[in-house]
Amino acid sequence: MSVAVSRTDDGCRLHDGSTVVIIGGGPGGAACAIKLLQQADALSLRLRVVIFEGKDFGVHANQCVGVLSPPIEEVLARELDLHLPPALIKRQIFGYRLHGVRENVLLTGHGAHAGELEHGRATYAVERAHFDRFLLDQARELGAEVVEARVTGIEFVRAADLDEVRVYSESLYEKADVVVGAFGLDEAMLSVFEDVTARSGGRGFERPSKWLKSYLTTIETSARFQTEKLGHIVHAFLLPTSCPRIEFGAITPKGDHILVNIAGEHVTSRDLDQFLQLAEVQALLPGFDAGAINYYEGRFPSSPARRPFGHRYLLVGDATGWLRPFKGKGINTAIITGIRAAEVMLEHGVSERALQNYRRACTDMRGDYHYGVLVRRLMLVGARHFLDPMIDVGKVDPLMYDALFDAVSGHDTYRNIIKRSLKPRLVRKVAARLIRGVKRHRAHRAKRMPDLNVRRMTVRDIDQVLRLDEKITGKPHAAYYESKAAAYISRAPDYCLVAEHRAIIVGFVLGDVRGWEFASELSGWLEIIGVDPDYHGQGVSRALMDELFEKFRRAGVAVVNTMVNWNDGDLIDYFRANGFDRGEYVNLVKRFDEEEQG
Repeated sequence: MSVAVSRTDDGCRLHDGSTVVIIGGGPGGAACAIKLLQQADALSLRLRVVIFEGKDFGVHANQCVGVLSPPIEEVLARELDLHLPPALIKRQIFGYRLHGVRENVLLTGHGAHAGELEHGRATYAVERAHFDRFLLDQARELGAEVVEARVTGIEFVRAADLDEVRVYSESLYEKADVVVGAFGLDEAMLSVFEDVTARSGGRGFERPSKWLKSYLTTIETSARFQTEKLGHIVHAFLLPTSCPRIEFGAITPKGDHILVNIAGEHVTSRDLDQFLQLAEVQALLPGFDAGAINYYEGRFPSSPARRPFGHRYLLVGDATGWLRPFKGKGINTAIITGIRAAEVMLEHGVSERALQNYRRACTDMRGDYHYGVLVRRLMLVGARHFLDPMIDVGKVDPLMYDALFDAVSGHDTYRNIIKRSLKPRLVRKVAARLIRGVKRHRAHRAKRMPDLNVRRMTVRDIDQVLRLDEKITGKPHAAYYESKAAAYISRAPDYCLVAEHRAIIVGFVLGDVRGWEFASELSGWLEIIGVDPDYHGQGVSRALMDELFEKFRRAGVAVVNTMVNWNDGDLIDYFRANGFDRGEYVNLVKRFDEEEQG
């Protein structure tokens, strides 16, 4: 947002010597202070910013999961010129494993949008207290005054020649041009703002009316255990059947400990007891003494506040209720609303009319609320019936896969998720799996044509195999393909096969058995398979795979790998029908052409 000082309504504008009081030094308050001071400096405006914060972030921690998800890293860099110090990051999160009733899927953001610029940006697990202290220290360096005391009262004074805010605390009294509430869901301050903003006889601020309760605990463990059991993956559980009050549960690796949290409108600490005892949860955790771990209680709003701004006041972060239903993304909300509040105050002023622009600046956040409520209600009503079919479809369909990833990670709005997901073909696929039950579909057993013989490939077959590959792909093969095929035959002769019909090669497969690369176990690899288009439906590919898989079994491998283009739905369906499923590995690429252009 561009900032330009207007000459209208000068009495309610920030000017040289103005004081802004911010109640709360968490991410929302600190971000607001940083943006105010940076923009004021650019405008040659002397602004005094006072932050009241009663917590010592070295001792008191905000009890939340502490996951920074996109676009927060780029927001910090673009809007505040801040970059996360590596020491803050406990663990980078590369994906989520979504657990249904019986099905689960690994979601890494590499679906239909895998090739799009900036899709699947980094997510980080941080120690929340350290992150809060980092932002507050940045505000201090820019000149913000930090008062380590709790605010006890606020007074709006309006008379013929006086229009100001008076702030009372345990140690200091301040007069200010505007007050920013960045205190999260502090009960005392919510009550203070509700009371004082309604005193003029009009309607004042009203806190969010609906909440989701949350409970979390931390379990100490070694980095080695996390690497072996969790890696860099958050395990997410939607409405586990054994714990009906839990709407969402998660297990998050954080370097030196694992954080377990649950959320729901009616959850209690007993639900966390039960969640920790689930077999699928215990399989991901080290042994622990249930009587020795600490629980922390919290909540986050699931409905927006009323009138979170007015004459010379506005609120940011959780107190606005402008959070994402199901997955609150509270840190993102706090920082983004803090930045936009600062921009609006400097550009438009601090009167009630001027601060209407704050609502408009946050339209994107507020506008997704109703879509989020719709998704939440649908999930509460039908998740136990629909989630497994959706997961099953997501394993082979990139659009459904992306919808699941974005819903769990919060990478996209619910509006966009709904828009992308309500495709007729996706609805048909989910409905079909729901009707017949989720079960692995198998390839149609085409009747094997007579006189079909599967044998080992020899170097004398290479010319026929390459001609057949050209016929299948419609493209001439590169010269190095000949040596590549010969190398496969030399290295793994038992796993390079051809299918012959009356001395004519009508199909081929190149395979291998290898391990250690990518830290994988000894596995079979199906590298290339091809069948003459004139012989489709004659059981050729099935004959080749049956023979190859039997050879793999005799070699003692338990897993067969192959690679396909994730956007080639027909090929994915083909391999899925032959028993393949989405695996645990994600291919990473580096593009030199983009690097040179940059």
